[in-house]
Amino acid sequence: MPTGYDLLEHSHEFRMHMLRRLAAGLIDVSLIFIPVGLLVFIFDVEPKELLVGVISGFGWFLYSTVAEWKKGATIGKTLVGHVVVSIEEPMTLSKAVVRNVPKMFWYVFLPIDFFIGLGFNIDPRQRWVDTISKTTVVKKIKK
Repeated sequence: MPTGYDLLEHSHEFRMHMLRRLAAGLIDVSLIFIPVGLLVFIFDVEPKELLVGVISGFGWFLYSTVAEWKKGATIGKTLVGHVVVSIEEPMTLSKAVVRNVPKMFWYVFLPIDFFIGLGFNIDPRQRWVDTISKTTVVKKIKK
């Protein structure tokens, strides 16, 4: 199986999948970071940038974990037509927790998780933690 890097170069469909994932992530990030940032700056809490990053990371983790566990998708994923699915068993809270841990420290671990996942000869739609939690992100099938 080709790596995600190979598919980014040769597969229009895979590039579109990854762009939709990026759009979903930006939507979800906006839903968390904007309110947290506004609250930190309105209440003038120091150190502002550090607090926004840390609080938003934990908020993003909690939001994504609960949404993916209960509904299989965050608001961003729903809007772009993606869903998180378990490869083996039903989606569980523990699977959602594991796949969303990098979002707590999004400024370091999320990019590393993404780029490592692209390098594996497995399902290229999986981030590295998706291989651990046995989950992946797929296009939602319309009923």
